[in-house]
Amino acid sequence: MLLSTSQIHEGLQPLNGWTLSQDHACIEKTWQFKSFRLAMQFWNAVAELAEQRDHHPEFVSNYTKLCIRLTTHDAKGLTDKDLELAQDIERMSNQPENRSIFGADMTA
Repeated sequence: MLLSTSQIHEGLQPLNGWTLSQDHACIEKTWQFKSFRLAMQFWNAVAELAEQRDHHPEFVSNYTKLCIRLTTHDAKGLTDKDLELAQDIERMSNQPENRSIFGADMTA
């Protein structure tokens, strides 16, 4: 079921750096890494989360910059699946063992 605008805004509040696109079709966040290798390690870690949830983001990569966009294509908009995967990505990126891999080199 598609989320209302108020549900989306409420769901975004605890998600640091995630924003709603102008057309309200997706939520997205961009990270800047110190190296291409760290960006790709993060990409792969997010891919594992996406596989576990069977919900796959759009990735846009430009060398050390990585943007992740979440939308539910089948529903043609935003659903709980998108907010839940964003929460998973945030938890994963903030875990102490992951911060030591790319956290110190990552800025949103």
